[in-house]
Amino acid sequence: MILKKLAAIGLAGIMAASLMACGGGNSVKTDGSSASGGKQKLVIWSWGADEEKKSRESMVEVFKKAHPEIEVEHSVIPTADHVWDQKMTAALSAGTGPDVIQMSPDYYGLYTKYYEDLNPYVEKEGVDLKSVTTEGMIDPYYRPDGKLEAMPLLENVFVLAYNKDMFDKFGVSYPTADWTWDDLAEAAKKFAGGEGADATYGIVNHWIDAGMSIICKGGSAYSDDLKTLQINSQEVKDGLTLFGDLVQSKAMPDDTAAKSLPKEQLFVSGHAAMYTLGGFETKLIADEVGENFKWDAVPMPKVADGGKNNLMYATGYAMVTTSKNKDAAWTFLKEAAYANEDMAKATCTVGLTSCKTVAESYYKDLKYGPISNGIYLEGLASAKLNIWGGAFSAAGDVWTQIWQSVTIDKKTPDDAMNEYYPALEKAFNEANSK
Repeated sequence: MILKKLAAIGLAGIMAASLMACGGGNSVKTDGSSASGGKQKLVIWSWGADEEKKSRESMVEVFKKAHPEIEVEHSVIPTADHVWDQKMTAALSAGTGPDVIQMSPDYYGLYTKYYEDLNPYVEKEGVDLKSVTTEGMIDPYYRPDGKLEAMPLLENVFVLAYNKDMFDKFGVSYPTADWTWDDLAEAAKKFAGGEGADATYGIVNHWIDAGMSIICKGGSAYSDDLKTLQINSQEVKDGLTLFGDLVQSKAMPDDTAAKSLPKEQLFVSGHAAMYTLGGFETKLIADEVGENFKWDAVPMPKVADGGKNNLMYATGYAMVTTSKNKDAAWTFLKEAAYANEDMAKATCTVGLTSCKTVAESYYKDLKYGPISNGIYLEGLASAKLNIWGGAFSAAGDVWTQIWQSVTIDKKTPDDAMNEYYPALEKAFNEANSK
């Protein structure tokens, strides 16, 4: 992306930036009134479930305590079954949306017309965003024309967690940071055995697998400029073959087995030796494993030619253009992103916060079970933004059909591509035109 370069700030701005730590000021008067007079009401929409929902609620509670002069109405809306997409799209189109709305840069500007440009607020604040946000996190929120459409909240990547007790029992060497996906597949097959409730597997069936299959052999869904579809390549087909073979060898649960016992339960109950663990679920898994067995994690397996070997989920908050409470909205946005340490710490329970000082200290030192969050910080450098999120979700639905054709229906990648690629290409081109 071509990022808008902020104008050089004067001495006063530099001093303000240098003084700006996580916990900065606000643009709403502390006597409970806005600049135009009267107490402001701030409506915030977030998404999330389970630990994510708790984290969003905790973060907003911190904000409310810090700003009793702002009346806050916060809703956490589920994303399952497209509930979020439907409610968000309808509200934005009708001009009845909230003041602040959660979003993701993987929308690639699809809804940017509904988002306020935040550059004027940043310039007025006199802050260098790259100095106060975690490295690389602010960049995806700029549009090619320079518009800053949102502020970051957090990012998440994945690691490979493994059950040491199962590896010891089956006589398999522990995973290492040098493993490739072929190493993983070879090891996973050694755990396949048993039937029904007694079945054991090498690795869980995780919803991220369909995306990982695209990159695990060096493939790519589309070009970096988003213009060219690259999914029908030998590298992607090789990735599909690897995962199809994992399922058919029973090293990974098939669809029926995966539905009978959720992925996290397969791991925490000692029925699966490995788990593709996201930063958003580390605390949940650690709590459920408890003292049941010894476990640890290593970075995701390497990809040929040093390609990206991880997938990143990023999210932030935007100010809706129809907001009547933009001072309060900006106060929330900046504090959620970088200017309130306590809000950042609440965010840390489900991901890497965008507040740089907290990310590089408190977050990095957090440990859930044996897993230190530092491993997620390291994983950012080799991660690609969520492939089929946001703008390309319809294309992603077609990709799921290709994935299921291989892993459930046992078709070859060539046959699956021949059947579904035209529909995927059509969905991709339609999204791209927007």
